[in-house]
Amino acid sequence: MPLVTAYHRPSTLDEALDLLSSPERVALGGGTTLNADREPSDLEAVDLQSLGLDAITDAGDGLVRIGATATLDAVRRCELLPDSLRELARLEQPSTLRTLATVGGLVARTSAESLLLAGLLAHDTRVELAGPAPDCSLAELFAAGLSRGSLITAVTVDPSGSTATARTGRTPADVPIVAAYGRRIEGFVAMALTGVGVHPVLVDVHDPTAGLEPAGDFRGSREYRLHLAGTLTARVMQELYP
Repeated sequence: MPLVTAYHRPSTLDEALDLLSSPERVALGGGTTLNADREPSDLEAVDLQSLGLDAITDAGDGLVRIGATATLDAVRRCELLPDSLRELARLEQPSTLRTLATVGGLVARTSAESLLLAGLLAHDTRVELAGPAPDCSLAELFAAGLSRGSLITAVTVDPSGSTATARTGRTPADVPIVAAYGRRIEGFVAMALTGVGVHPVLVDVHDPTAGLEPAGDFRGSREYRLHLAGTLTARVMQELYP
């Protein structure tokens, strides 16, 4: 039995939305998520590559618009974005997958350990959606989930501000157990953490563990992750306010 039972390649956004209205059909961007599941399925792939959603452009008002099918490698190379976000894109996947994995796929998957998603949270990212759901902030999308029949078409990022990052892993090459990314702008700091929930979260810099209920695993207990949340937030604050 094949991984997918049918392949569709719409040429317009309306055609793609019509196809995705059926529950057995899933959007295909870079294929790194869909193809990673080697189990046979009844799913049908809706390939988005002909929709022209891969551009990264100056959106005006100091904002940068990243199309949903722009690859992580394109983000890494984009000079419109701050070096800190470009570095997080580099760390997100090995080089062979960065040229395939897309920003839209990353946002839709909402990985708890994604450093780039944490950075996008701190940079006031908004998500453009086609379909029944209205545009929303990245934090709102994480909270509500992507509604059926909706398609991520782009994200808009505010690249301004000074940034700092701190992370702890079992080795420097490992995915961090917990990481903190802070962005300081006009006396305010947006702090995002990974590894403390089902997706990266924004926290209060004065009480970064409030409301957090991380699940422990072989890399670190709940208590250890909460300890790291406080410690790494403090390190980022020290760097932002030397």
